[in-house]
This record gives sequence, structure tokens and C-alpha cells, in this order.
Amino acid sequence: MAHRYDVSLKALFLREGDGIMRRRLFGGKVTEHLATEQPQVFNHRADMVVRTEDGSLHQIEFQTSNEPGFAVRMLEYYAYLVRVHKQHIVQTVLYLGPGPLQLERTYTSPSMDFRFEIVNLREYDAEPLLASPDWADNALALLAKGETEKALGAVISRLRAMKSEDQNWAASTLLLLSGILGMEETVNDRLKEVGMINVMENKVLGPLIQQQLEQSERKGRSQGRQEGKQEGKQEGKQDILQELLTEKFGSLPGWAMQRLQTASAEDLHAWAKRVLHSTTLEETLR
Repeated sequence: MAHRYDVSLKALFLREGDGIMRRRLFGGKVTEHLATEQPQVFNHRADMVVRTEDGSLHQIEFQTSNEPGFAVRMLEYYAYLVRVHKQHIVQTVLYLGPGPLQLERTYTSPSMDFRFEIVNLREYDAEPLLASPDWADNALALLAKGETEKALGAVISRLRAMKSEDQNWAASTLLLLSGILGMEETVNDRLKEVGMINVMENKVLGPLIQQQLEQSERKGRSQGRQEGKQEGKQEGKQDILQELLTEKFGSLPGWAMQRLQTASAEDLHAWAKRVLHSTTLEETLR
């Protein structure tokens, strides 16, 4: 899903939680976030790949448009991920688009019958999502079935009750998701009315991503991850930073991609902070 909602949607599920949509999409409690990068020949990157407590693997795609040939792209993901992880992977698509769902969910030919599941958020009632203790559910309720203004009021109330260190992150994800409905200005105004930071100015959602990177590093140090898991976390950081840079500076040249792919964890962390204030790509990756 190559558009500006990638970072915010993934960020909703990077934090721990046990809400309605997590159980629906992942099928169990997530124990590990895996690398999503694929070889350049595919030029695709899965939105999320996780391992759950029962050992199963799950790929989650967030989709806001009815993309032609989507089933073939999912088939490419499946073939690559099975080859890498050597086990079956459950594929689930969360559709959040403003229009009716028309995505293909199967690919059939004389030699195969390939299929995956699509969860249409527009068919979910907002009320149970709003009642959930999981912020991911609350934020997604804005896009679910129900009265949008009523859902927004409930979500703002939940935000006001949050600890200050969580408010900016949650408000940023809410604001960016509201763009799917074309409500960025409305949501931003409501946030300012209740005295929250004007997150509209954070075009690349810097505080959100910086917090996620720091949280990931702390978790890695405390758990003493194995080498393979460290590599997955490193590639996850590269993935997030690449999206930030592309959002701010446009398509990345070859030299920038090379720097990202060979960067150390310290470099990635420094660049993620620098992108908030830098004005050029060269300045960010110096």
C-alpha cells in the first residue's frame, strides 16, 4: 500500500494491544514483527508480517483503493514469504477505502486456486470498536459503519484521558487516518479546541516514528533478541525511515537507497531524528 497512510496504519499495530481488529487480523497475540522487505525485482514491500503466539505467520495489507491485479501482488508476496520462512503464511487484507470494496480476493488458473481473506472495515459497527480498550480499534472506528461525528467525539474524549506521553502519538495517527475521509482540517481543529498539540504541522509524523524506534530499541535490549530477530528489527527501521524520506523528499535516488540498506542502527536512529528538521535529503543522510 504505497501511499501516505502506510506509516500511521502500521504504527497503530506496532504497540502491544489485544483489541478487536488485532484478533481479527492477526488471529492471536503477536510475539514478533518480522522484516517486510522483498528483493528489488518485485519492488513490493508487505505492510506487516508478524508471528503469533501459536507460531503461525500472518501478513497484513492495508488497502484504501480497489487496485487492479491486486490478487497477483498477494500471490507474489505469498511465494516470497513462504520461500523465506519455510512455512504457510496467513494473508489478510484490511480494506479502509471510501468506495465500495471491489478488490479481487482470488487468483485462479488451470493449475492453481489461490485465495486470501479481505476484512472490510466499512462493514464493522463503530460502537464495539469505540468501546474497546485498544487505541487501534478506537482510531479505526472513525472509518467503520456509524455516525462519523459521534465516533469522532468519542475518540477525542478517549484522547483527552490519555497520559501526555501517549497523546501526541495517538493524535498523530488519528489525524492521518482522517485523511482517508477528507477530514484532516476538522480533526485538527477539534484537537486544537481541546488544547492538544497542532500535529498538522508534523508532516512526516516525526514524533510518532521516533517514539516507535526508541520503543523498539528498548524492547530489543531488554529481551536480548537473537541475531535473526535483530536483523528483522533493523530492516523494519529501514522500512519506516524510507517511507518518511519518500513522504518528505519524493522518490529516493539510488545513492540514498544504498545508504539506507547499509546503515547501522545508530545511523538510522540519528536520521529519523534529523528528518524532522532537515530541508534536503543530503542534509538528512549526511
